[in-house]
Amino acid sequence: MTAPKPDPVQDLLRRVDEVRGLSDRNESRAPLDPGDREALLRTLHELVEELERSHRRLIETNVQLVSLREVASQMTGSLDDGETSSTVARYLCRAFGFEHVFLMLVNRESGRLEGTWTRRTGERDVSAPLEIELVGDPGTLARAVWQNRTVTQHHPRRHPPCVVHDGHPLEDVFASLSGVVCVPLQRSHAVQPRGEGHELCGDRCTIGEAALLAPPPGVSADEWAHEREERQRHCMACELMPLLGVIGVARAEGAPPFQSGDITLLESIALSVAPVVENARLYQDLRKSERFREHVLDSMASGLVAVNMKGEILAFNRAAEALLSVREAEVLGQPFGAVCGADGEALVQATLEHGREALRQETFLRGRDGSALPVSLTTSLLRSERRTVYGAIATFMDLTPLKRAEEQARRLDRLAALGRFTSSVAHEIRNPLTGIAAGVQYLSRDLPAEGPQREHLSFILSEIKRLDGIVQDLFDITHPRGLQLRTLPLEDTAGRAIQVLRALTEERGVTLSLEVTPRTPAVPHDADQLEQVLINLVKNAVEASAPGQRVRVTLEPVGMPRGARRRALGPVGVVLRVEDEGAGISSENLKTIFEPFFTTKPGGTGLGLYISHDIVKRHGGSLTVHCESGRGTTFSVELPLEPNGGTP
Repeated sequence: MTAPKPDPVQDLLRRVDEVRGLSDRNESRAPLDPGDREALLRTLHELVEELERSHRRLIETNVQLVSLREVASQMTGSLDDGETSSTVARYLCRAFGFEHVFLMLVNRESGRLEGTWTRRTGERDVSAPLEIELVGDPGTLARAVWQNRTVTQHHPRRHPPCVVHDGHPLEDVFASLSGVVCVPLQRSHAVQPRGEGHELCGDRCTIGEAALLAPPPGVSADEWAHEREERQRHCMACELMPLLGVIGVARAEGAPPFQSGDITLLESIALSVAPVVENARLYQDLRKSERFREHVLDSMASGLVAVNMKGEILAFNRAAEALLSVREAEVLGQPFGAVCGADGEALVQATLEHGREALRQETFLRGRDGSALPVSLTTSLLRSERRTVYGAIATFMDLTPLKRAEEQARRLDRLAALGRFTSSVAHEIRNPLTGIAAGVQYLSRDLPAEGPQREHLSFILSEIKRLDGIVQDLFDITHPRGLQLRTLPLEDTAGRAIQVLRALTEERGVTLSLEVTPRTPAVPHDADQLEQVLINLVKNAVEASAPGQRVRVTLEPVGMPRGARRRALGPVGVVLRVEDEGAGISSENLKTIFEPFFTTKPGGTGLGLYISHDIVKRHGGSLTVHCESGRGTTFSVELPLEPNGGTP
């Protein structure tokens, strides 16, 4: 008995019904009669139309996904996850016509889903930020992450996407939803949570385990919930966490339910969105790493310079900029020696060529103005992951404060020794001087009023007086007198000093003037000691001037220092300047001009400027010098109206 041959027309009609059953339209159709030619043609026409619509939808979807990739390229520089999620959600609303779109990203540090829920209202998109705790079972969105699969919720009222607090902008939105679809976003090259995943991250991995939705029979619900939360925290801290977040759409009440085509479209979108999010995060992490590196380098108290194998500068931190008075943008790509000097370059080249790393070696670097900067320099090699050398780092610390402290210590040691010397021998020196002076004065009684002997005795008396003045200066250094501060016009003190030196100025043929700016306030000072300072400064200026030149003493108020907060109107101090037109002071002598026993005058003691500097300092002020070769010298005495920093 032979089997009947299958009817090809019947087979084709059966396949038509099967294909129609895959569509989203649930229309009931009467069975087709193979002999009804018109019905067959009508069915064929419908199939062609459906095929055309499907192709058009496919083309539109592809265009939209291509546009999404273009959006992704523009989002590479997004600043944070919030900006990323908001941009993508708005695009999906406009491009695909979704009524509600949400994009939530995993924040492993906070253990939350953070993102944006965007809804289309007319021609306007309204976005609201949303944060969800991932630990536990806070709703459909978090469940899609832990199950690592698409989750469709047809009853969002009974099972809301997440729990929000009262008054949240999305509270009413969640209450009006009729359906929610959530699709997880996978990292590229993500480790699978099962099989090999367990070998890498341990058996506590909970990603993809549907059994974690409810405790199994006979197990304590509290213990099971605690174990689940511990495993979830373990996954959140794991570097192999495979998920970036979740993307989804929702429909309001009264809208048709989601069909398989909607879910397939959303899953396709998720495949395109995941690289967008991952690239944006990688860029953000890179930016964050760069900012962290810059902050670390710029917060260093030591200067840091990185160079390549050619000795060209790759990095230059803020401390190096301040110490060498150059900016990073000006020196990048420049040879280390051209920027920092030959001494430092020799140490860096020794590290690059021979691997000899310097450790806190004292040397000198050169700044923009060519001045030598004493530093403690340390060098180390820069190595790649394969341990190949591609450059070197030089870190250096300014030794100027240390050198200054050492010099101050040496100066104090000298003063201490001088004080001991003064205390021990001054009495022995002054007693003979007093006797010698008395004897000379006694001898002068028997000498005629005129004659060479009288001149010799006068010379002896003047030298005795000068020697006594030296001893007194030594006492002033080692045993300074206390200040008797009184608020007086400084021009009165300056006038007395000028009057004392009037004979000297006439003898040298130098013009001496005093100029006072109107409304210069009185300043607290010890008139006697400050007069001594002014006599010393003016005398030096007169002696440094040639006949016919001029010495100007000027007095004016000082305003608020730059950058200070203005607490009251008016000046904060007074400055007195002594200016001459002499040959000036050499740069080498300027460095030591205020040190004791430094002098360029024949027969000078080198104590005048040192004592003057100390007196002004104890007033809470400052004594500075400015000089240009061949253009004279200016000494400036600046005194505050409130000498809080002074020593009485």
